[in-house]
Amino acid sequence: MRSILASSLLVSLLVSPSAFAAPVAKVTNGNNDGAGSLRAALAGGATKIIINPSVSTIVVTETLEYTGTAPLSISGTGQTIDGSGLTDNSAPIFEVTDGADLSISKVTFDAGGGNASGPYSRENQGGGKGIFVDVPFDRTGVVSVELTNVTVMGTGNHGVHVSDCTLGDDCGGGSGGGGNGSTASIEVRLVDVVIIDNGNGKQDADGFRVDDRGDGSITFFATNSAFIDNGADGIELDEGNNGDVVFHVSNTIFDFNGEYCLIGDFVPGDDCDDDGDPDVDDAFDVDEAGDGSVIGRVVGLTVINNFDEGLDFDEEGVGGFDLDVVNLYAENNADESVKASEEDDGNTVVRLRNVTTDGDLEFEEEGVGIVDVAINGSYIGDDMKLAAENAGPDTTGGFYKARGTTVVDDLDIEGNIDIL
Repeated sequence: MRSILASSLLVSLLVSPSAFAAPVAKVTNGNNDGAGSLRAALAGGATKIIINPSVSTIVVTETLEYTGTAPLSISGTGQTIDGSGLTDNSAPIFEVTDGADLSISKVTFDAGGGNASGPYSRENQGGGKGIFVDVPFDRTGVVSVELTNVTVMGTGNHGVHVSDCTLGDDCGGGSGGGGNGSTASIEVRLVDVVIIDNGNGKQDADGFRVDDRGDGSITFFATNSAFIDNGADGIELDEGNNGDVVFHVSNTIFDFNGEYCLIGDFVPGDDCDDDGDPDVDDAFDVDEAGDGSVIGRVVGLTVINNFDEGLDFDEEGVGGFDLDVVNLYAENNADESVKASEEDDGNTVVRLRNVTTDGDLEFEEEGVGIVDVAINGSYIGDDMKLAAENAGPDTTGGFYKARGTTVVDDLDIEGNIDIL
């Protein structure tokens, strides 16, 4: 009888939820280090960290690091992590070093313009990142990043960077970026997130950037968020190998992104050069360079005052596009309001509804495949451009269907695309 009771007790301990409870730590002060600090909680093995409401600002002078592999959550109540005094201006405020899953809520990461000429300096040369998640080459499964009620501001480099690339910041964009990565996929979820005034100290530094150079995919979800005044792209999702890019972005604003190259004097031939023109960037940029598709839905976006394209989607490998664009307002963007370009074999399928823009829309298929665009209830203040470059006069290159839609300038068609 005693052995039965002992066995039952052992089983109950093994299956008890408390036996698997994550180590919890409370942050009770805003010090850079020492007992009760956020740094001490991260170093002490806690995977669930709660910042006491009595703490208003956490001032750090060195990068906060989480070196564990277990999922980490940090919960605040509106605190600011102030990284303006980092002794290494190029370092991130917070770094996950080994690809652990990350969840943060109700915290602001403020780089304050680094050690440049003042808060939110537009010349934050050498400034670091706000949040950096580094994915190791041997990572498998899914790397998850979830931010809720989080603001990241004032960085010279990327505001948030999730990097599955062996070359780090030298990874570059698209298929020409080189590097390699793990087999893991990356999933990002943003709710009520503000990414503002980042990347104004380094060329091609985005508000929120995901690099995946392995065979995994990128899944990106954002709602009720804002990407404002970032030096390069507001969002860049860069899948440089095999794998899909899947996204759903809703009720979100993109405003005044991509101008960093225009700050100061533009000298052709320097890092700002794009074939003799300033190398400005987009509101929302997706690049899929290996085999894989881009599957996305955007709903209720405001895309204004960006210095290159508004929504700029490129697919370079075997794959295609399956896109829904609903309730989009796009105005005063320097290039196309929406562009989707497929360079290899695959179809470009786009459905648009209630789009209002003063700019162009452009959809093209350069490889073997069709362009299938349907638009309803929209106002296009410039051109509608459709191209099926491999479709000769005897080959169907696709279809264009418009209902209740005004195209102010030209319907510009290349290739044999049927108007239905």
